[in-house]
Amino acid sequence: MPVNREQVKDLLGRLGLPQGREEEIQRELGDHVEDHAADLQARGMDAESATREVLDAVSNWQQFRNAILAAESEEVSMNYRTKALWLPAMCALILSNGLLAIFQVFGPAPRFYWFHGGKSLEIFCAFVIPWLLTQPVVGAVAAYWSRRAGGTVRYQLLAATAPATALMGLFLLILAFAIISDKHASHTITITGFLVLTVTWVLLPALPLLAGAAPFVRRPQTRS
Repeated sequence: MPVNREQVKDLLGRLGLPQGREEEIQRELGDHVEDHAADLQARGMDAESATREVLDAVSNWQQFRNAILAAESEEVSMNYRTKALWLPAMCALILSNGLLAIFQVFGPAPRFYWFHGGKSLEIFCAFVIPWLLTQPVVGAVAAYWSRRAGGTVRYQLLAATAPATALMGLFLLILAFAIISDKHASHTITITGFLVLTVTWVLLPALPLLAGAAPFVRRPQTRS
């Protein structure tokens, strides 16, 4: 091992990272010290003094070590969240919406129901029954994927219910836009329509999604 890397290793101490990653960090820092020392030597400084000046440029090696560990921990956490939550959730969302589109084009016509709340309030909603029947499979796939990636129970449930959660977010945006933009419309009618949509397109699909996920939801093994 080059002298510069040995010096960096002594100053940093053990990082507690996987051996390959720790050696990579030591090698990169050693190369960095060597490059800067070479620049100083090209200006007439001897090798030992040049190396010492570059190493002394770090005023506190303990703080530098902590900064490296913090950066590594953040990267690991982001990678874990992506694998255990965002990818399974995205898969569930794409699969659910893809099945909905297929059934709307090739499946039987949706069932429409009207809700009457007086002369001024008539709201209808549609039920795509074949699509609802496929949602347990979507929930099961997402929960199993998240669990295999080491996701917590919360991550597994969030991934499984991602299609319903996304629709809930969309309906909230539509509700806010409707209330703000259409000042002449009755807020009572608008909110009632929102509640009907929430029940039929969020709560109703969420039940089979959770039912499909339930057999696969487990506490993960402790992550290294």
